[in-house]
Amino acid sequence: MSSILNIAIIGCGKHASDFHMPSFIRLKKKFNVIGVFDKKITRAKAFSKKHNIKKIYKSTNELLKDDKIDIVDVCSPPKFHFKQILESIIKNKDVMVEKPMVLKSLDLKKIIKINLKLKKKILCLQQQSFRDETFQLLNFMKNNKKGLGKLLKISSKANVRTPKQINNSFTDKNISGGGPLIDQGSHIIGLVANILKYPKIKNMNSSIFVRKPQKSKKLTFNIESAAILNVEFEKRKFFEFETSYSLKKSISEFSIKFFFKNGFISWPNLDYELIKGKKIRKIKKIKIKSFASDNQFSHFYKMIKYKNKPITSLKNSLYIVSLIEKCYQFSKTIKMK
Repeated sequence: MSSILNIAIIGCGKHASDFHMPSFIRLKKKFNVIGVFDKKITRAKAFSKKHNIKKIYKSTNELLKDDKIDIVDVCSPPKFHFKQILESIIKNKDVMVEKPMVLKSLDLKKIIKINLKLKKKILCLQQQSFRDETFQLLNFMKNNKKGLGKLLKISSKANVRTPKQINNSFTDKNISGGGPLIDQGSHIIGLVANILKYPKIKNMNSSIFVRKPQKSKKLTFNIESAAILNVEFEKRKFFEFETSYSLKKSISEFSIKFFFKNGFISWPNLDYELIKGKKIRKIKKIKIKSFASDNQFSHFYKMIKYKNKPITSLKNSLYIVSLIEKCYQFSKTIKMK
């Protein structure tokens, strides 16, 4: 195998264009994008022209038959992830897939079972876990374990503008699987679970807030507008999460606060206070050294080339998918005017 891995991208939307391709260009000594597929051929042509990609596949079947491809990069809407991951590993391709990995825990269990024999590398791109701020947070918590004391509670918010979308890919539940709970929840829940090393869940409750479904020529909106989640992990660690989509908010809230016996730390700003007697120390911000997308793709490269263990394993991904799935199944639904 060459030192440079060949990639084919499925789905030429915002994630592929704004995050994946810029990283692949920066990491040109590791990756080479040789082809793309999108259900809308005009979008695939525009994408390939913009990024100087020679091959446009007419179907995923044609893409998967190409023996030159080492990695399939799945950037399609969540509805299609399960089928595309499964078909890719069966055709002997390693797979990177945007979050949420799949919509149903049963589907991911099937992938895990089939991959026991195939042994392909599969990584869900939980980008927040690859941010420099996250690595620094983990390092700080490790080095200040005694000073911080016991972790008591985690409070998080992801209140964002309704994402820019193509063909209702975020606001049609039949395509996205849900609204901000599955979209932003995959980010926040995935990161918190990673930091806490995927703890056992003792109790949980959730509420989702829904408006009357909207359907027009341009917009289908049949997802929740907001959600609240409360979880009690083992050893009496409490996690609360609120998330929403809004058309009006100009400033998004996307943060986590970790409360310890002797202080707190916030993410991603990394403000913290340690209380020792009457003294309070506070440090703000860090210098960002690298892009989270570069970090996660480099990590996947090492998984393939050097057999490094994944930061987010398939078992870890199942934990995230299952938790969000249960939120939808057992949540209290509140109708909004």
